Order: sequence, then C-alpha cells, then structure tokens
Amino acid sequence: MKDEFTILEKAKNSIVRQVKSCKQLIALGGVAEVCAGMLYSSIGNGKQFKNGREASAFVGLTPKQYSSGGKVFMMDIDKKGGIKELRAALYQGAISIVTHLPDEPKTVKQAWLIQLVKRVGIKRTCIALANKTV
Repeated sequence: MKDEFTILEKAKNSIVRQVKSCKQLIALGGVAEVCAGMLYSSIGNGKQFKNGREASAFVGLTPKQYSSGGKVFMMDIDKKGGIKELRAALYQGAISIVTHLPDEPKTVKQAWLIQLVKRVGIKRTCIALANKTV
C-alpha cells in the first residue's frame, strides 16, 4: 500500500514538473512540486482575479478587517476561510525560507525578510511571504 502511494506521488510530481506554469512557481523560493500543483489547480493562471490581493484573499492569507467609528483594525488571518491545505503548504514553504535566512542579506527579498522578522516575528513573516508568493 505504501509503495503504491509513493509511486503515485512520484508520478504526480513528475507531471507537475512538466507544466510550464508550475515550473515558474517552483522557481520561487519555498514552493515545491506539491505546493505548485495545488496553486496551479486551485488558482490556474490567475486571470479571474483583479490583483494579487484578491488571489491571497481567495486562499485565505489576508487579515480580517474590523472597522468601527472610522477606525480600521487589521486582525489575524481568517483560518476558517480559503483553502486550508494550500495555505498550510504555502506556510510550510515560507517557514523553510525564513528559518534559513543568512545573517547578511544577499538579495533585496532577503533584506526585506530579515527586517520583517525583527519587526513582527517569524510567524507573521511567514504569512507575509506566503501572501507575496500567491
């Protein structure tokens, strides 16, 4: 039974590696075959969304908003909405990137991540990176 699952998983990953859009997703940091396949199957080419924020809201990576008396409060992400499995896969990929950051940044993205970790912490940085990936 376990061997059959492994064979099917390898076949699925090889198919994902052959799709052009999935290859581009895999080129991003923190996105492997599983996550790229999930992103491509749920979002497709993304033409149905006006912008990246709508796509992130569809996945469930944008914070909830609470407004009262003209004051706007941004809360945590909505864990009940969106695609839970995809959000979890994106978070896992982001945490692998954030935990292996160098002391001295080599790219602009690494500098941004290092500053964000210092300012808001590791978990919120991972959500921000997953949001940016979408």
